[in-house]
Amino acid sequence: MFNFKPKDNLFFELFTEGAQITHNSAKELRKLMDSLSNPDETLEAISKLENVGDTVTHRLIEYTKKMFITPLDREDIFNISKEIDNVTDNIDSAAHRFIMYNVQAPTEEAIKIIDKLVAATEDLVAIISQLKTLNKNDDMLEKIIEINTLENESDVLYRDAITKLFKDPEDLLYVIKWKDLYKYLEDSVDCCEKLANEIRGVVMKYA
Repeated sequence: MFNFKPKDNLFFELFTEGAQITHNSAKELRKLMDSLSNPDETLEAISKLENVGDTVTHRLIEYTKKMFITPLDREDIFNISKEIDNVTDNIDSAAHRFIMYNVQAPTEEAIKIIDKLVAATEDLVAIISQLKTLNKNDDMLEKIIEINTLENESDVLYRDAITKLFKDPEDLLYVIKWKDLYKYLEDSVDCCEKLANEIRGVVMKYA
């Protein structure tokens, strides 16, 4: 049976819940950098957040299928849901790689990129919480621009980190694992920017 009218802003509530899960995952990843010698509790928290995020995405998709009328185009709903999930998945993958590679201490560059990620996911929560108005406003656009800036800064950190890694490589395994870790961290910030740009496109469409 199909419902003919969306109710209780459930779409936007689930978007916001997914974004908050992503932000919490980023904060746990930052916490992991201070507890790599004893990572089990933090890693478990990140894994649980990723599982809850999957559940939220599933609820969004299933709810969208049941609705005859949706507040956004179905394609926009699916795209936003997918991009929120992608950020959380990337964070989860990065966290597990730190343990798989037996990293005992983070590099300065890794911490700086993760700090950019935490800031970007915090901005995403603010942006998505305003999405239900479907109005472009200065605060939302400023935060989208801020995410773009954070991603650019993260790119610079990533390039500098890779340059430093290959400048005088003495330990090949060290180079291999950190090259992969930096890529996952940078991809996580990239996903934040992609989501922010997706939301900007949706808002411009409906404004």
